[in-house]
Amino acid sequence: MLPETAEDLEGLLNPTLYFINLAVDVEGLVLTGSERVIYTNNEDVELEEIYFRLFPNTPGYGGKMEIKKAMVNDEEPQVAYELGGSAMKVILAEPLAPGEELEIEIDFSVEVPSTTEHGYGLFCYAEEVMAIPNFYPLIPVYDEEGWNVELAPEYGDAVYSDTSLYFVKLTVPCDMVVATSGRIVERADNPDGTATLTYVSGPMRDFNVVMSYEYEVISTTVNGTIVNSYYLPEDEAGGERVLRYASDSLRIYNELFGRYPFSELDVVETPTKAGGIEYPGLIVVADRFYERERGFFELVAAHEVAHQWWYSLVGSDQVDEPWLDEALTNYSTVFYYESVYGKEEGESFIKNYFEEAYRKVVEEGRDMAVAQPVAAFSREDYGPIVYGKGPLFFHSLRGEVGDKVYLAIMQEYLRRHKYGIATPESFLEVAEEVSKRELDSLYEEWLLSPRRSGG
Repeated sequence: MLPETAEDLEGLLNPTLYFINLAVDVEGLVLTGSERVIYTNNEDVELEEIYFRLFPNTPGYGGKMEIKKAMVNDEEPQVAYELGGSAMKVILAEPLAPGEELEIEIDFSVEVPSTTEHGYGLFCYAEEVMAIPNFYPLIPVYDEEGWNVELAPEYGDAVYSDTSLYFVKLTVPCDMVVATSGRIVERADNPDGTATLTYVSGPMRDFNVVMSYEYEVISTTVNGTIVNSYYLPEDEAGGERVLRYASDSLRIYNELFGRYPFSELDVVETPTKAGGIEYPGLIVVADRFYERERGFFELVAAHEVAHQWWYSLVGSDQVDEPWLDEALTNYSTVFYYESVYGKEEGESFIKNYFEEAYRKVVEEGRDMAVAQPVAAFSREDYGPIVYGKGPLFFHSLRGEVGDKVYLAIMQEYLRRHKYGIATPESFLEVAEEVSKRELDSLYEEWLLSPRRSGG
């Protein structure tokens, strides 16, 4: 945490604590891990079970996670596996009352695929890069629907989790260059040629590790935050460009939305088939862009940095309500283009990336309501509807209330939901309170209603 945001920790309500040990066998593509989780029931009902998501076992990750042992308060619980082994239900011997905590210990192993063919290739060892997001059993959100454990389509985000604190010990070959969601606080070189690296995080929803023997790193500082660009040697110029894009984005969003609270932000080149992917404190950008200047390379960097506000700091249900983070994040990039290049560039960006994509689906009779789960969209329609039409709601809102009030809405939305979970209803509530306007009709027009013809 930055010194001026460290007090944020005092306002957290019994966050889950993850103490993780992970050894990485790079040649064998095997992770061997253990975690100790201290979990507090922050709900107002008793919990008879606790779920863990085993994301490597999902089709979009393509790995294989095996639970070797699970213990609850030093006793072995009954467990059951669901969703093709990607969810583990730990059945408690006695219900966990509101406000009570328990300790869960889990030993696990993971096989890492050596190909990017699964989903977006976000979890793999390929092109000399090992990316292992969500390599550990992760507790999902419990809300009025119960435990959120549904299996997300491969073309959508999979993680819906509460803010937690992480303490991670990572044992890797001593010459491995590692980027993580947290910040390193200790390094110990071992006699066998490995090194054990200790990382701690601020309040984060999940934890990612990316590593390569080949990575080179350049850094700069923005408002006290160190921004690191990890790139492969042949992509030095791209590594420098993406550092500039990310640093400018961080500076702009800090000023307009609210302060990024962490002392570090990593931008990492990986072979993902997505344009980029967001994680708390770390974003990955596809290696295929590193030979480019501006264009989609710049957009991806600005978009993923904006996710540090609308996903990392303000959480939402990415599986059932993807527009609330993706559409908002995509529209937030407009402020990057306006700030760096001027209003005219921002208008051109809106036309090229939002209006044109949406116009095409309307003309083809494929328009849909934006406010739907990822699974309601085909792979073909998910992008133009959620990333194209969705931002036009926020653009219309901005046009309705003006720039000053729009940014006041974003700032209040961040303040009210920082480290928590937002919903479509809570966003609309903030927007109406700050703007002092009734916005149901705007919400209905852009998010709930398809257009069958016209633009």
